[in-house]
Amino acid sequence: MKLNIVSWNIRGMNCARKREVIKNIMKNWKADVVYFQETKVEGEIENIVKEVWGNKWVNYAQLGASGTRGGIVIMWDKREWEGEISSVGMYSVTCSFTGICQDFSWHLTSVYAPNDRVEREETWWEIGAARGLIVGPWVLCGDFNTVRYPSEKKNCNRISKGMTDFSDFIEDMELADPELSGRNTPGRKETGIQQQQDLTEFCSRKSGKQILEISGSTYFTE
Repeated sequence: MKLNIVSWNIRGMNCARKREVIKNIMKNWKADVVYFQETKVEGEIENIVKEVWGNKWVNYAQLGASGTRGGIVIMWDKREWEGEISSVGMYSVTCSFTGICQDFSWHLTSVYAPNDRVEREETWWEIGAARGLIVGPWVLCGDFNTVRYPSEKKNCNRISKGMTDFSDFIEDMELADPELSGRNTPGRKETGIQQQQDLTEFCSRKSGKQILEISGSTYFTE
């Protein structure tokens, strides 16, 4: 089963002009699921979701921002997927998906981790608890606000405690890092979009990676 998943650190969805740009870009994605981090939307987001999706055939799950910080929204075409919210934590949202026209189910956890290392450790615990409730293919995605290797961070030449913690978490969760489009060297800028290694997806080795092929892109706006 091949899934087209798009992750985007949107850095705010409160600007109408920005939402119009997002809408135009999304028309070309033809994604199964789109998830945004750092929405900076504290209240209900339904009208914004319908605006950027471009039609009424959208369903979504939301973790509201704290003031102007954070925020996650996961969106999908409800004609293709039946989605159910499994859990909403402080830093993550987990949804379960079942195909409308195909016999296939899978799970997605989207995360926006804090910059503070201690709080990130709480994020790893939160994701682990959500993982314990899941049976079947699982994708973990989002903005982890850390990297695994010095080569993934600009002007960094040694492994930090945060990097070690992140690598240990990935191993503990038995996660594999699939090949994605949209990834590039840190600091490289494109027109209106910058690509960043902190934004990534992992799929569970336990789930049987052979039946869950992921294609996707990771983005954040300037």
